[in-house]
Amino acid sequence: MTVVGRPEETLGHRLPIYGKFQQREGMACGEGHDHVGEDVYSTNQQKATTHIDKVRLAAIELVGQAAIPGTLASLARLNVFEALARAGDGVELTPQELGNQAMPGKVINLSYLGRMLRLASSVKVLREVATMSEDGSTEHRYGLEPIGKFLVDDAEKGSLVHLLLMYQDPVFLSTWNHLPESVLDDSVQPFARAHGGLHAWEYGMQNPEFDEKFNKAMAGHSKLYMRAFLDVYQGFEGVRVLIDVGGGFGSAISTITARYPHIKGINFDQPHVIKACPELPGVEHMSGDMFESIPSGGDAIFLKYILHDWDDESCIKLLKNCHKVLPANGKVIAVDSVLTDTINFEGGDRMAFMVDMNMMAFNHSGARERNEGEMRKLGLYAGFLRVDVVCKVDQLSVTEFIKA
Repeated sequence: MTVVGRPEETLGHRLPIYGKFQQREGMACGEGHDHVGEDVYSTNQQKATTHIDKVRLAAIELVGQAAIPGTLASLARLNVFEALARAGDGVELTPQELGNQAMPGKVINLSYLGRMLRLASSVKVLREVATMSEDGSTEHRYGLEPIGKFLVDDAEKGSLVHLLLMYQDPVFLSTWNHLPESVLDDSVQPFARAHGGLHAWEYGMQNPEFDEKFNKAMAGHSKLYMRAFLDVYQGFEGVRVLIDVGGGFGSAISTITARYPHIKGINFDQPHVIKACPELPGVEHMSGDMFESIPSGGDAIFLKYILHDWDDESCIKLLKNCHKVLPANGKVIAVDSVLTDTINFEGGDRMAFMVDMNMMAFNHSGARERNEGEMRKLGLYAGFLRVDVVCKVDQLSVTEFIKA
């Protein structure tokens, strides 16, 4: 059963249900809002004047922006995006209809749900359609906008919903409070300060539920972006054996081998990750420590979101291990955000800097995004002949490290 909720929650004390409130003489603005009835109606409405300072408005929106991911994560947990996707393209549902489909059998506060839907619509995640009735009331209906479709779980095409839920998990949110301390003393990173000295990888090994949440986030993100990369990057065409180092559940390597069936894929990660991996056609799972050694036999090695997790010394050590097992003319294909020297406000630079902050907050000391020159230095120190950034998709770049 779905219930509308208490009348005072639905109407509120300040909601003008017919028009602007009729104020009694001498009444200050904001008083008397519990006077709901015929005396509220006014046919002599005047259009309110609006004064907007765009800079001030942008500042206050920036300060209050935490409400957006918090609300979107809540809608995801309530199955709202899934329900709208099932309803189909071009379909809009009222909060009551949406509640019935997303949360069948639950008692729902439709006022709360409606307010959340309106915020999601204001950032173009949802589409709001408002219809005025003859009695002057307004009915709101909601559908998925193109951005919102990325928050619908899709095992085949990928999704950003699990990444959203991971970033909004208290494990990650609590980390930001410790960022100022680490600026003043970088001997302990914010995540470790928040979690008893444990780094994110160590925390995941000791907390399987969080580790699963993290791997789901990476898998959904990988499938989504790998499809986009494969439409742009042509460097897999001549590869026979591809080793995905730190490949998680194998979502990236399986997407590559599906597009290029001639490639034999090897998914290489830590033992506790490989233990949970599903069987994948054309992919062999192998476990180990990438800082000790890399499996041999590949003519190319894939590093997706790996180099940004580590400091320069660790990256050079990893790249040397890759260089050691690659044949002549073999290559490492790395996917990370490559920072620009001058900010492009129209491109993906802002997202790249956001990812860089995530690296600072959640990972080991020295974890960060790098610019093209810094990527080139890592490769040259590790023994590679050439390092080239060959293409970019949104905020992410493909960098090739070519062995002589």
